[in-house]
Amino acid sequence: MRTRKSIRHDQQWEREIDKAISKFSQRLMSNSKWVKLIGVLIEHIYRIHKIEFKKVQGDQVGELYLEADTTFGFDYWQEGFEEHNSLGGVLAFKEIEYLLFPKVVDRDEPVEQDINYIEELIKNVGDFCLDIDEQRLKLICYKE
Repeated sequence: MRTRKSIRHDQQWEREIDKAISKFSQRLMSNSKWVKLIGVLIEHIYRIHKIEFKKVQGDQVGELYLEADTTFGFDYWQEGFEEHNSLGGVLAFKEIEYLLFPKVVDRDEPVEQDINYIEELIKNVGDFCLDIDEQRLKLICYKE
C-alpha cells in the first residue's frame, strides 16, 4: 500500500523530470521505441559490453546494466527500468537524454565494442537520431 508520502515523492520526481525535459525542443523517443530497442539490445547483448546514459536532470551519467536474462515485465516495463543502472532506483525512459556506446570499454583488459555493429542493430529497430565517431556511438533522445 502506497502512503501519501510515497505518492508525493513520486509526484515530485515526475515534476523534476518534466521540468528538465522542458528545456528541449524535441523528444525523439517514445516508450514503445524504447521497449523495442531494449529487446534487440538484449538479444545481441553478447556483442554489447557497455552502455552509458545521461539523465536529463543535471549531469548524471551512469551505466545501464542489461544481460541476456533481462526480461520485459520483470526487469523493465513500458515506461522504464527498475534498478538496472549504476545510479540505482527506478530509471524512467523519459529521463534518459542519450545512450552512449563507447568503442573502448574500461575493464581489466581493454575490450573494444563494435559500434558499427551496434549502429546497424539500432537502425534495424527503427529511425533514431544517432551521432557516431571513431570513439563512440551516441543515441540522442532529446534535441535542444
